[in-house]
Amino acid sequence: MDEKIASRVLGALDSGQGVELCLLVETRGSSPRKPGACLAVDADGRATGTVGGGALERLVLKEAARCLAQGVSAVRSFTMDGAGSDTGMICGGDARVCLLYVDALTRDGFRELTARLRAGDPCCCLVDLDEKDPCAALLVRDGSGERVEYPLSLCAAARAAIEAVRAEQGAVGVAATSDSFTAEVRRQAESVTEPALLGNVFALPLASEGRAYVIGAGHVGAALVPVLAGIGFAVTVLDSRPDLARPELFPQAEKVVCAPFEELGEHVRITPRDYVVCCTPTHGSDAAVLTQVMAARPRYVGCLGSAKKTAFIRRTLTEAGISEADLACLHMPVGIPLGDETPAEIAISIAAEIITVRRGALRPEVPAQGR
Repeated sequence: MDEKIASRVLGALDSGQGVELCLLVETRGSSPRKPGACLAVDADGRATGTVGGGALERLVLKEAARCLAQGVSAVRSFTMDGAGSDTGMICGGDARVCLLYVDALTRDGFRELTARLRAGDPCCCLVDLDEKDPCAALLVRDGSGERVEYPLSLCAAARAAIEAVRAEQGAVGVAATSDSFTAEVRRQAESVTEPALLGNVFALPLASEGRAYVIGAGHVGAALVPVLAGIGFAVTVLDSRPDLARPELFPQAEKVVCAPFEELGEHVRITPRDYVVCCTPTHGSDAAVLTQVMAARPRYVGCLGSAKKTAFIRRTLTEAGISEADLACLHMPVGIPLGDETPAEIAISIAAEIITVRRGALRPEVPAQGR
């Protein structure tokens, strides 16, 4: 679950709508997506996210609509093993999906979740996979280090108890979670780095994947922004040229900044979670940007460059005190060589390289080319 899905759920709850949150919690054999994939369906039938597409997703959407109409949660299993399967898919695997009914009673939990993801604070979603009555909670640490749990989806018994108290006493706080979330399960959940089954509890660690910064709003930058936004990044664009650094030119960007490249650090705060692509108009401005960026040690740094320019940039960064270890993380020339030439093609190659870093995949071994 990412910030976009959490924000969409919170927006629906703020408007008084319920949401069905669908989590892929287990797969066997081949499947289009891994556990942790998420899909949110609101009362208007709009879906955000995906659990794999195709026939599997159509069945999940149909089940989500049914559950949402009834205000219930459910756990469903789907087969993907040929014509005899319920999906008709031939991947050769199975998938288990938990559908969680969410309404205003757990709005505070989604408000906390959205804030955590926006700030990049790690947290964990716990899901009790009770076949008859699943539920979920958000596990976080507060400012003093104490463990705090926010309900995200209530089981029927908890919901009935809350409604009974509300009918008798008026407004009531929501604190009910599952007995399955034992101290040991919580302890294990805080240490997992990948989605995991802890007995009958699904633990989904959550943290912002970082933002993308496109430094330089020329042809390649302009082509790259919609591609990065399309794969889920919140994108910030920065350029020193007022005629290019205009929000109306980048409708997919979250933010557009017009500022000197040498003052990058005064206008954006790059963190170790972030992804940066440098495509400014000159060698000097590239060097000025990268000197500032490399000091922040973002997860990904890429820069356009020919072999000659790459040598110049590396020499300049070394003279500025950037270590060899940090320089080894600089992707320059940027992108996976695809024989690309046009700005749109270069944008695809850059995004492909970013995806390999984001997903921890091996980068294809292909000859480098200058840009």
